[in-house]
Amino acid sequence: MTIKPEIGSVVATSNQQVSLSSLFSVTPATSNPTYLIVSGLDRNEYTAGYKTSAMGSISGNGATEKFGSAGGDAYSVGVVFTYQASTGQYYNSTYGYFNQVKFTASSNTNDNVSLSVYGTSNLSLANGYATNPYVLVENPTYFNYLGSVSVVTQPAAASSVPIQATPDSIIAAAQTFVGKAWNMDGCWVLASNISAEAGASLPASSTLAGVTGVASGEWIVAYNGLSSPNANWEQNVTAGEIVGFVTTAGGGHITTVVSGSGASAKLIDNITYVNGNGSIANAANDGSANDIIVAAPHAATQEFNGVNPSQVVVYELDTPTVSDLVASLSLAERTTKSLASLFAVSNPVASQAITEWQVYDTSTADTITIGGIAQSADHSAANAATVSSLSAVAVLAGTTAGADTIELRAYNGSYWGDWQSLAVTVTAPLAAPTITGQTANQIWTQGQKVSLALPASTFTDPQAQALTYKASLSSGAALPAWLSFNAATRTFSGTVPAGMESLTLKVTATDSSGLSGSETFGVTVSAAAPSVTSQIANQSWTQGQKVSLALPANSFTDPQGEKLTYKASQSSGAALPSWLSFNATTDSFSGTVPTGAESLTLKVTATDTAGLSASEIFGVTVPAVAIAAKASSVSSPNNAVAISATHGLSYPAGGNTMQFLSASGGNAVASRTAGVPLDLAAFAGGSGSFPKTPYKASNAGILADLPRNYGGSLASVLEQLTGKVTSLPALTGHSALIFA
Repeated sequence: MTIKPEIGSVVATSNQQVSLSSLFSVTPATSNPTYLIVSGLDRNEYTAGYKTSAMGSISGNGATEKFGSAGGDAYSVGVVFTYQASTGQYYNSTYGYFNQVKFTASSNTNDNVSLSVYGTSNLSLANGYATNPYVLVENPTYFNYLGSVSVVTQPAAASSVPIQATPDSIIAAAQTFVGKAWNMDGCWVLASNISAEAGASLPASSTLAGVTGVASGEWIVAYNGLSSPNANWEQNVTAGEIVGFVTTAGGGHITTVVSGSGASAKLIDNITYVNGNGSIANAANDGSANDIIVAAPHAATQEFNGVNPSQVVVYELDTPTVSDLVASLSLAERTTKSLASLFAVSNPVASQAITEWQVYDTSTADTITIGGIAQSADHSAANAATVSSLSAVAVLAGTTAGADTIELRAYNGSYWGDWQSLAVTVTAPLAAPTITGQTANQIWTQGQKVSLALPASTFTDPQAQALTYKASLSSGAALPAWLSFNAATRTFSGTVPAGMESLTLKVTATDSSGLSGSETFGVTVSAAAPSVTSQIANQSWTQGQKVSLALPANSFTDPQGEKLTYKASQSSGAALPSWLSFNATTDSFSGTVPTGAESLTLKVTATDTAGLSASEIFGVTVPAVAIAAKASSVSSPNNAVAISATHGLSYPAGGNTMQFLSASGGNAVASRTAGVPLDLAAFAGGSGSFPKTPYKASNAGILADLPRNYGGSLASVLEQLTGKVTSLPALTGHSALIFA
């Protein structure tokens, strides 16, 4: 459609004339309606002294039409124009062309006339209802609503009306009516005046309660209960909106939201307060019982509670809303901050894009920059910088500490939103974090598991801002793959790999202002000694045994992978006994355990090419000579065993087995039945029986036939066997012994 309101509203002086062409733009087009109705509505809901004869009028071509009664409190005027395709203009035979017709404002102060235009293709309907604004509103099927412009007679406000409305201007205009006398039935006139004096005209549908809301100019319908009722509609009501509804008593009402939102919203309207005795508490006392004083903002719940959601229409201005993302901004002298991170914007019509922004700051000590270029004059709304995006806009703090305010508003291609303020405090230059606990140089060993936590006191921020940390090599390069840094705990961790060389680390602490400080410290990586990775088990060797013990290849491991050399000694460091040798090439022990050899402890040492070494120790047990004893005669050579002369000897009472004792005669430690056998038959002369006297053979050992109950020491037996004792006790039971 090419017919639309050209201006938000008009606040006129008494009898001021306004051309219809300045209120509505009409562009020739084939889609234009055949007939155009100009309908004026003035509701006689004014205070004492109002004169209907002083209402406005429409005139043109020498003819004038005044407002007449349309029933109830409604007064109206209506003119039908016909579209001329040849001229591209609308024409009325009485009043002439549309662009030549004028409207003359009322001479009554606060008088509000809503001039609306409708399109139709039915001339009969147009002529029949041009002067009935309610029928026009209620029948959109026949009458296409094209918009409204309010003309308000208000001399005091005529020079200060904004070119468009914003929520802030609606609120400010509403506040000017507090304390004024008003008709207690004049809710629509009050709301319409508030809107007009703020710079916008309410849609024609706002004059009726219980009808579908229709947008006009800046006003859009935020909530339409007649088509989409919502029980929670009140929660979305916010300051700067105008709400029309059917009251719980059944009457129509319209009010202006001036603060808060949802349950905390407050209203300004012509509310009437009644005393307990039935008298009006806020009566105007101007001679009319119908007049009251407009009260201060009151809770919306006083009027909204119990209202049927399907009988509510909420009108909202089509203006973007800018909001702060931070409560305030603190900037150090000579620092900048991008505005894109400080503000957010929302728009009532989601499909509309924000096409422009305007910004300024109030302090001449600071500067708005665009793409890094200072806008030195941008310190007032009149001189605000206009940009298509905030991405390149920043505030630059000057060289003087103090207060500043950033003002920003957005444009959605049709209307500007309110200015949004953000308080800025410019402070003296900030200082970077400082090192207050230098980390000492470290010595780590190859193969070592590292865990190094920096104390929280390593850095201190002069502004006491929170610090974040990162670590790198001193060159700025990333840490090696084997070393990680946990920024939350300020901890290095990892395992030093073989062959790793020394390095220098850097830790950087950054505060919330972006200032940072760093420390560096060195890490010396030393080689690690070989380690025992396969411990040699303790050994048991027998006298006369040939020994061959090779160390496993994995007995030792060198962290650096260096070649190892080996040597062996006794655990005390003394050389190996003469009968035992160690081959360092094959890493093996060899030798024959001699008679009488005792247990010993051996040590093997592995040394790498760096001279670092490790040792392992293992024990070698050489058991004593064993005894085999059997009661009565011995018929098999395998029952004789060699024993050591250092052990004691006895027969337990009632036993048949001879046992080893300690040299001091302590308890038996073991019975022995295995050892080195002798050919006993050779000593018996082949007769199979043992002699009663001892025999001695230089290469075979000593044979003795001892009584079973013999209780003497081994030394006494040996004395007899060597000839120092020539007699033995009587033999009542026999066992064979061999002494090596």
